[in-house]
Parts: sequence; structure tokens; C-alpha cells
Amino acid sequence: MIGVFGRFSNQVCSVVFLAAATIMCSSADAQVGQQTSAELQTPSTVSRPDGTTPDPQQASTSTSDPDRCDVSQLRTCFRDFFHDQAGIWTSPLRLQPQDALWLLPLAGATAVSLHYDAQTLAQMSTSPNRIRISNGVSNAGTYGAIGATAATYIIGKITHNETARETGVLSAEAIVDASVVTEVLKLATNRERPSYGTGNGPFWPDGRAIYTTNGSFPSEHATVSWAFAHVVADETPGHTWLHLGLYVLATAVSVTRVTGRNHFPSDALVGSAVGYLIGGYVFRQHSDTYARRSSGFLIAPMYNAATRSYGVAITFAPASLESGWGRGLWSKAHPSDEHFVLRSDSN
Repeated sequence: MIGVFGRFSNQVCSVVFLAAATIMCSSADAQVGQQTSAELQTPSTVSRPDGTTPDPQQASTSTSDPDRCDVSQLRTCFRDFFHDQAGIWTSPLRLQPQDALWLLPLAGATAVSLHYDAQTLAQMSTSPNRIRISNGVSNAGTYGAIGATAATYIIGKITHNETARETGVLSAEAIVDASVVTEVLKLATNRERPSYGTGNGPFWPDGRAIYTTNGSFPSEHATVSWAFAHVVADETPGHTWLHLGLYVLATAVSVTRVTGRNHFPSDALVGSAVGYLIGGYVFRQHSDTYARRSSGFLIAPMYNAATRSYGVAITFAPASLESGWGRGLWSKAHPSDEHFVLRSDSN
């Protein structure tokens, strides 16, 4: 009974800590965003052709997106989920040559892990106390992330903190997407867990007649933890210590799934990578924060056929930088919020 209460207490503490840290950072970001938005919108409120001043509340209402995932709009949530799944499963078709910079090291690390999986587990301690602690850490981290997701959404909804609300929604979307992808991969690979059979972790040990969702490859705890960590980190730019804590926690979950003898190292490695990639995908697809960041700096080649000259155009819009002080400084110096272009031509 004491052990059960202790595990429950650890998970509650994880939920409270993660939710509090996320909401505090989201509140700070929301305040900076509102202040910056007000500064950037000030010039436009005095330049209406008919001489009237627009209602600020009316302007903010017009910029909000009514078609967003929320408890009150579950149809949109389902649409986003199916859109995410389609994008995730077809993502290999959109790989670019530069993706080899991370894909090849990941493939190499996975191959090495698969080769040494059984040997690593054989050399690892089988102490019941160590296994118990490892399971407690991994469960607290994973279920704490799920609880923090719900708490962040609810508090953001109640307090009208859009950043916190969006963080909760996108974290939930990433967790669901990661869980579905993991279950499909478990069915497809059907790898035996370390505690079953010979402990060598063969794929399809009983042939293709038996399918199970309790397979070992990849680790669902790892995918969920890393998906959550990536979304929250992207939603709270500038909070380095929070990001460090999130990724340390996700790493701890992945490691303890191995030390708890629930998974092989390759299971945790691939699960971590899948979760991280899914978290980033969900953020880029659905976050208003990402949409506001994406147009600050552009480098484009140029060629003038008439003069037979070529060069590079660098377009820089400081007012669109994500840091509030940068946007505020530029907007005060240049009320019209213009861009400037640096051009280097050569004949």
C-alpha cells in the first residue's frame, strides 16, 4: 500500500511541476506577445482612410482563427489528427538531401544498438530495487507529461491564456499521434520484450500468425515523453532552463525504460527519435507561434538578364523577430514597420 501511494505521489508531483513550469512560461510569453502586438498595431490604428480609429477588440477578434482544435470543436481536432497521420506516414516521400545530416547518424546508431541490444541487457543489473525505481521514474515522467498537458489546457482555457491553451492542445495532439504511430510500429515489428523468451528480443518470434500491441519496438513511453517535450519547448521560446528540464526528463524516461528491463536500447532510441520528430511536426503544422516566426529572414539568389549581373538579396524584417525587445526596438525606430534589403551584385 505504501509503495502504491509513493508511486502515485511521484506522478502527482510530476504533473504539478510540469504544469506549473509550462503555464508560468506560457503566461510570460503571452504577455510579451500581447505587448509586442499592441506596439506593432499602434501605427495602423491611426491611418484609416476615413479618419476613424478601429476598435482594438474588433481587430483582435478578426485575427483569431475560429477553425482551431478545442474541446468545443472536436470535429476540427479529428480533422487535424487525420491530417497529421497522413503527413507523418508520407513524410519519407518528402525527405531532402540535407536530411541525411540527421538521418544517417540515427540509422547508424540504431544499427549499433540493435547489434548490442541483448549484450547490453545481459550486463545490466537485475536488482529488484533498481527495476522498481526505474519503472517509477519512467511512469512518473510519462503520465506526468499527460497530466501536465491536461492541466495546462484547462488552466489556459479558464484564464484565457491562449499560449497555455494552445500548448495543452498541441501537446495532446502530439501525444495521441505518437501513441498511434508507436502502436502501428509495434504491430509491424512484433518484437519480443526483454522479459520474454530467450531475452534476445527477436522480431516475429512466432511467425506472422500472432500480432501483439505489447511489442518492444519502439518504446511508447519514450515517444510520448519526447513528443510532449518538443511541443512545450517550441511553444515557450527563450526559457532555456525549462527546455533543459523537459529534455532531461524525456531522456530519463528513455533510459529508465532500459534499466527497468522493459525495452532494449534500440527501442528507446527509436522511440525518442520518433517522438521528437512528431512533436516538431505537430508544432509546425498547427501552432500560431510558429506561423508568426516563419518570415523574419530570407536569402534569395538574384539574376538580372539585362545587365548580366547576379547576386544575393538578403531581406530582413526585424519586426517579425520572435524576441519581443527586437520587435519593439525596430517598431519604435521605424513606425511604418518597413523592411530593408541588402543587395550584393557582381558582374
